[in-house]
Amino acid sequence: MLPIRKSATHELIRDRLKRAIHLGDYLPGDRLPSERDMASQLEVSRVTLREAIKTLEEEGYLVTRRGATGGLRVTALAEPAARMRRNVGADQQYLEDLCTYRRTIECGAARLAAARRTRADVARIAAAVRALEPGIDMSRFRKVDTDFHRAVAAASHNRFFVEAVEDVRQTLFLLFSGTEHAVILPSTLQAHTDILAAIKDGDAARAEAAMAAHVEVAYQEMSRDFGFSRPGSPPRLR
Repeated sequence: MLPIRKSATHELIRDRLKRAIHLGDYLPGDRLPSERDMASQLEVSRVTLREAIKTLEEEGYLVTRRGATGGLRVTALAEPAARMRRNVGADQQYLEDLCTYRRTIECGAARLAAARRTRADVARIAAAVRALEPGIDMSRFRKVDTDFHRAVAAASHNRFFVEAVEDVRQTLFLLFSGTEHAVILPSTLQAHTDILAAIKDGDAARAEAAMAAHVEVAYQEMSRDFGFSRPGSPPRLR
Protein backbone atom coordinates (compact mmCIF):
# COMPACT_ATOMS: atom_id res chain seq x y z
CA MET A 1 0.00 0.00 0.00
CA LEU A 2 1.09 3.56 -0.72
CA PRO A 3 1.67 5.93 2.20
CA ILE A 4 -1.17 8.30 3.04
CA ARG A 5 -0.48 11.94 2.32
CA LYS A 6 -2.51 14.46 4.25
CA SER A 7 -3.55 17.37 2.04
CA ALA A 8 -3.07 20.87 3.34
CA THR A 9 -6.17 23.07 3.48
CA HIS A 10 -4.87 25.44 0.81
CA GLU A 11 -4.44 22.47 -1.56
CA LEU A 12 -8.07 21.49 -1.03
CA ILE A 13 -9.12 25.07 -1.78
CA ARG A 14 -6.93 25.12 -4.89
CA ASP A 15 -8.53 21.92 -6.13
CA ARG A 16 -12.04 23.24 -5.40
CA LEU A 17 -11.42 26.44 -7.36
CA LYS A 18 -9.67 24.61 -10.17
CA ARG A 19 -12.64 22.24 -10.50
CA ALA A 20 -15.03 25.20 -10.72
CA ILE A 21 -12.90 26.72 -13.49
CA HIS A 22 -12.61 23.43 -15.38
CA LEU A 23 -16.37 22.97 -15.28
CA GLY A 24 -16.97 26.49 -16.58
CA ASP A 25 -18.53 27.84 -13.40
CA TYR A 26 -15.95 30.59 -13.83
CA LEU A 27 -15.04 31.40 -17.44
CA PRO A 28 -11.93 33.13 -18.81
CA GLY A 29 -12.17 36.82 -17.97
CA ASP A 30 -14.62 36.29 -15.11
CA ARG A 31 -13.86 38.04 -11.85
CA LEU A 32 -13.93 35.85 -8.78
CA PRO A 33 -15.70 36.98 -5.60
CA SER A 34 -13.71 39.16 -3.25
CA GLU A 35 -11.18 37.53 -0.99
CA ARG A 36 -13.39 38.25 2.00
CA ASP A 37 -16.45 36.66 0.36
CA MET A 38 -14.57 33.58 -0.83
CA ALA A 39 -13.01 33.01 2.57
CA SER A 40 -16.47 33.28 4.12
CA GLN A 41 -18.06 30.92 1.60
CA LEU A 42 -15.32 28.32 2.01
CA GLU A 43 -15.10 28.88 5.78
CA VAL A 44 -11.32 29.28 5.73
CA SER A 45 -8.95 32.02 6.75
CA ARG A 46 -7.92 34.64 4.23
CA VAL A 47 -4.29 33.66 4.75
CA THR A 48 -5.04 30.07 3.71
CA LEU A 49 -7.09 31.29 0.75
CA ARG A 50 -4.19 33.46 -0.41
CA GLU A 51 -1.92 30.40 -0.47
CA ALA A 52 -4.37 28.62 -2.79
CA ILE A 53 -4.71 31.68 -5.02
CA LYS A 54 -0.93 32.05 -5.26
CA THR A 55 -0.64 28.47 -6.50
CA LEU A 56 -3.38 28.97 -9.09
CA GLU A 57 -1.65 32.14 -10.31
CA GLU A 58 1.60 30.20 -10.69
CA GLU A 59 -0.22 27.49 -12.64
CA GLY A 60 -1.71 30.03 -15.02
CA TYR A 61 -5.35 29.89 -13.88
CA LEU A 62 -5.73 33.27 -12.18
CA VAL A 63 -4.33 36.75 -12.55
CA THR A 64 -4.72 39.80 -10.32
CA ARG A 65 -5.60 43.01 -12.15
CA ARG A 66 -5.38 46.45 -10.64
CA GLY A 67 -7.81 49.31 -10.88
CA ALA A 68 -11.53 49.88 -10.47
CA THR A 69 -12.43 47.02 -12.83
CA GLY A 70 -9.64 44.78 -11.62
CA GLY A 71 -9.60 42.05 -9.04
CA LEU A 72 -8.87 38.36 -9.27
CA ARG A 73 -9.80 37.06 -12.72
CA VAL A 74 -9.64 33.79 -14.60
CA THR A 75 -7.01 33.82 -17.34
CA ALA A 76 -7.55 32.67 -20.93
CA LEU A 77 -6.31 29.29 -19.61
CA ALA A 78 -3.72 29.08 -22.39
CA GLU A 79 -1.02 27.73 -20.09
CA PRO A 80 -3.12 24.99 -18.37
CA ALA A 81 -4.62 23.95 -21.71
CA ALA A 82 -1.20 23.76 -23.38
CA ARG A 83 0.10 21.73 -20.45
CA MET A 84 -2.81 19.30 -20.73
CA ARG A 85 -2.39 18.93 -24.46
CA ARG A 86 1.35 18.36 -24.09
CA ASN A 87 0.65 15.62 -21.57
CA VAL A 88 -1.71 13.93 -24.02
CA GLY A 89 0.65 14.58 -26.92
CA ALA A 90 0.54 11.73 -29.39
CA ASP A 91 -1.04 9.33 -26.91
CA GLN A 92 -4.09 8.17 -28.82
CA GLN A 93 -4.71 5.52 -26.16
CA TYR A 94 -5.41 8.34 -23.69
CA LEU A 95 -8.24 9.62 -25.88
CA GLU A 96 -9.55 6.11 -26.44
CA ASP A 97 -9.61 5.48 -22.69
CA LEU A 98 -11.33 8.81 -22.11
CA CYS A 99 -13.96 8.02 -24.73
CA THR A 100 -14.58 4.55 -23.34
CA TYR A 101 -15.01 6.01 -19.87
CA ARG A 102 -17.34 8.72 -21.19
CA ARG A 103 -19.46 6.21 -23.05
CA THR A 104 -19.74 3.95 -20.02
CA ILE A 105 -20.70 6.77 -17.65
CA GLU A 106 -22.69 9.14 -19.86
CA CYS A 107 -24.68 6.49 -21.70
CA GLY A 108 -25.71 5.01 -18.38
CA ALA A 109 -26.68 8.45 -17.12
CA ALA A 110 -28.73 9.18 -20.26
CA ARG A 111 -30.53 5.84 -20.03
CA LEU A 112 -31.40 6.39 -16.38
CA ALA A 113 -32.38 10.01 -17.05
CA ALA A 114 -34.98 8.84 -19.58
CA ALA A 115 -36.50 6.62 -16.91
CA ARG A 116 -36.35 9.06 -14.00
CA ARG A 117 -36.61 12.55 -15.52
CA THR A 118 -39.00 15.10 -14.11
CA ARG A 119 -40.48 18.11 -15.88
CA ALA A 120 -37.90 20.27 -14.15
CA ASP A 121 -35.11 18.00 -15.40
CA VAL A 122 -36.35 18.19 -18.99
CA ALA A 123 -36.66 21.97 -18.74
CA ARG A 124 -33.08 22.26 -17.49
CA ILE A 125 -31.73 20.08 -20.30
CA ALA A 126 -33.79 21.97 -22.89
CA ALA A 127 -32.45 25.31 -21.62
CA ALA A 128 -28.89 24.07 -22.20
CA VAL A 129 -29.82 22.99 -25.74
CA ARG A 130 -31.35 26.41 -26.53
CA ALA A 131 -28.25 28.16 -25.21
CA LEU A 132 -26.02 26.33 -27.70
CA GLU A 133 -26.46 28.78 -30.53
CA PRO A 134 -24.22 29.80 -33.44
CA GLY A 135 -21.87 32.67 -32.73
CA ILE A 136 -21.08 31.94 -29.09
CA ASP A 137 -17.40 32.11 -28.23
CA MET A 138 -15.35 29.11 -27.22
CA SER A 139 -15.53 29.79 -23.48
CA ARG A 140 -19.30 30.10 -23.56
CA PHE A 141 -19.55 27.01 -25.76
CA ARG A 142 -17.65 24.90 -23.23
CA LYS A 143 -19.82 26.25 -20.40
CA VAL A 144 -23.10 25.47 -22.20
CA ASP A 145 -21.83 22.07 -23.33
CA THR A 146 -20.91 21.20 -19.76
CA ASP A 147 -24.27 22.50 -18.49
CA PHE A 148 -26.03 20.08 -20.85
CA HIS A 149 -24.09 17.02 -19.74
CA ARG A 150 -24.42 17.93 -16.07
CA ALA A 151 -28.16 18.38 -16.55
CA VAL A 152 -28.47 14.92 -18.12
CA ALA A 153 -26.48 13.41 -15.26
CA ALA A 154 -28.62 15.27 -12.71
CA ALA A 155 -31.77 13.89 -14.37
CA SER A 156 -30.55 10.39 -13.56
CA HIS A 157 -31.02 11.28 -9.89
CA ASN A 158 -27.88 9.34 -9.06
CA ARG A 159 -25.16 11.35 -7.31
CA PHE A 160 -22.39 9.07 -8.53
CA PHE A 161 -23.27 9.68 -12.17
CA VAL A 162 -23.21 13.42 -11.51
CA GLU A 163 -19.78 13.27 -9.89
CA ALA A 164 -18.35 11.01 -12.61
CA VAL A 165 -19.65 13.22 -15.42
CA GLU A 166 -18.18 16.31 -13.75
CA ASP A 167 -14.84 14.54 -13.42
CA VAL A 168 -14.66 13.76 -17.14
CA ARG A 169 -15.88 17.24 -18.10
CA GLN A 170 -12.88 18.74 -16.32
CA THR A 171 -10.54 16.95 -18.70
CA LEU A 172 -12.61 17.77 -21.78
CA PHE A 173 -12.77 21.46 -20.83
CA LEU A 174 -9.02 21.85 -21.22
CA LEU A 175 -8.64 19.46 -24.16
CA PHE A 176 -11.18 21.44 -26.17
CA SER A 177 -9.51 24.74 -25.33
CA GLY A 178 -7.39 24.49 -28.47
CA THR A 179 -10.29 23.56 -30.75
CA GLU A 180 -12.37 26.07 -32.70
CA HIS A 181 -16.00 25.91 -31.59
CA ALA A 182 -17.25 26.17 -35.18
CA VAL A 183 -15.80 22.72 -35.84
CA ILE A 184 -17.78 21.15 -33.03
CA LEU A 185 -21.02 23.12 -32.88
CA PRO A 186 -23.19 21.59 -35.66
CA SER A 187 -22.70 17.98 -34.57
CA THR A 188 -22.99 18.92 -30.90
CA LEU A 189 -26.24 20.81 -31.37
CA GLN A 190 -27.85 17.96 -33.29
CA ALA A 191 -26.64 15.38 -30.77
CA HIS A 192 -27.94 17.37 -27.82
CA THR A 193 -31.29 17.80 -29.54
CA ASP A 194 -31.55 14.04 -30.16
CA ILE A 195 -30.61 13.17 -26.59
CA LEU A 196 -33.11 15.68 -25.20
CA ALA A 197 -35.91 14.28 -27.37
CA ALA A 198 -35.22 10.72 -26.25
CA ILE A 199 -35.09 11.65 -22.56
CA LYS A 200 -38.25 13.73 -22.86
CA ASP A 201 -40.03 10.78 -24.52
CA GLY A 202 -38.83 8.45 -21.78
CA ASP A 203 -37.09 6.24 -24.36
CA ALA A 204 -34.12 4.85 -22.44
CA ALA A 205 -32.66 2.79 -25.30
CA ARG A 206 -32.81 5.74 -27.72
CA ALA A 207 -31.28 8.09 -25.14
CA GLU A 208 -28.41 5.69 -24.58
CA ALA A 209 -27.83 5.22 -28.33
CA ALA A 210 -27.93 8.97 -28.99
CA MET A 211 -25.39 9.61 -26.24
CA ALA A 212 -23.13 6.84 -27.55
CA ALA A 213 -23.19 8.36 -31.04
CA HIS A 214 -22.43 11.79 -29.57
CA VAL A 215 -19.43 10.51 -27.62
CA GLU A 216 -18.10 8.71 -30.70
CA VAL A 217 -18.30 11.85 -32.85
CA ALA A 218 -16.55 13.86 -30.13
CA TYR A 219 -13.79 11.26 -30.05
CA GLN A 220 -13.32 11.43 -33.81
CA GLU A 221 -13.19 15.24 -33.71
CA MET A 222 -10.64 15.26 -30.89
CA SER A 223 -8.55 12.66 -32.71
CA ARG A 224 -8.41 14.83 -35.82
CA ASP A 225 -7.59 17.86 -33.71
CA PHE A 226 -4.65 16.00 -32.15
CA GLY A 227 -3.43 14.89 -35.57
CA PHE A 228 -4.28 11.18 -35.41
CA SER A 229 -4.62 10.43 -39.10
CA ARG A 230 -6.53 7.15 -38.79
CA PRO A 231 -8.50 7.24 -35.55
CA GLY A 232 -10.44 4.09 -34.81
CA SER A 233 -13.37 3.61 -32.49
CA PRO A 234 -12.49 2.86 -28.88
CA PRO A 235 -13.26 -0.71 -27.81
CA ARG A 236 -16.79 -1.31 -26.55
CA LEU A 237 -17.51 -3.03 -23.28
CA ARG A 238 -19.16 -6.42 -23.65
